[in-house]
Amino acid sequence: MRIAICDDNRQDIETLRDDLIRIVDNVVIDTFETGKAFLTAAKQQRYDLVFMDIYLEAENGIEVIKEMRKISPGTQVVFITVSDTHAVEAFSVRAIHYLVKPCHPEDIAEAVKRAKTMNLTDLPESLLTIRIGSNIYTLNQNDIVRVEANDHKTNIFIKNGSVYSIWMPFSKVESQLDKNFLTIKRGVAIHMRHVKKWGSQDCEMIDGTLYLLNRSARRQLKEAYFTYKMQEMSENSRKLPQERPPDSPEGLL
Repeated sequence: MRIAICDDNRQDIETLRDDLIRIVDNVVIDTFETGKAFLTAAKQQRYDLVFMDIYLEAENGIEVIKEMRKISPGTQVVFITVSDTHAVEAFSVRAIHYLVKPCHPEDIAEAVKRAKTMNLTDLPESLLTIRIGSNIYTLNQNDIVRVEANDHKTNIFIKNGSVYSIWMPFSKVESQLDKNFLTIKRGVAIHMRHVKKWGSQDCEMIDGTLYLLNRSARRQLKEAYFTYKMQEMSENSRKLPQERPPDSPEGLL
């Protein structure tokens, strides 16, 4: 296993390096004190796992990882930092773990275990990471039926019946939703996959919620929804196995 550590604190690097040597068999560890140096190395060498400090001296570790994703999308990421302030943003770049300093050996071992057993291809591409109190949740956006504003909070309704109520403006949540969502009125966004019925004046979701569509926007919303459905049908048809053409009478094509 090849691991990179990027941290501007040399003592923290050595402590983490020593722990990893004790925890991981047959490990090769490269260390960097700047994100720029790490990115230069990542262009030449693929890493299985990188421990990235968020608060680098002159750089933001999350931004460094965004650049790394362009050249090494399969590398697993564990963020290390002195605060959990950026935890939600960190998970938005598909980190598998988030450690707050000082890092304890058991937490490091858990991060390595996740890296060994989890493939990024197993993770849904569209994730929404939210914070409720001290807890952080990462949601598959395909499981979200609808999102609604509720005063200064936002309610997120999941297809299994769960509801997450978060202290975040609707506009901020809306900006993180993928192209499968359609904002049908102020403060309401729906996942078009979970529309049960689209009528001339309203739309019904799979959870039974019925939304009356604004008269002035009905045509535009209907066009957006039907465009989505046509694209969905086209993508599904490409996934179906192709039928073999019938043989000629002689058994030859």
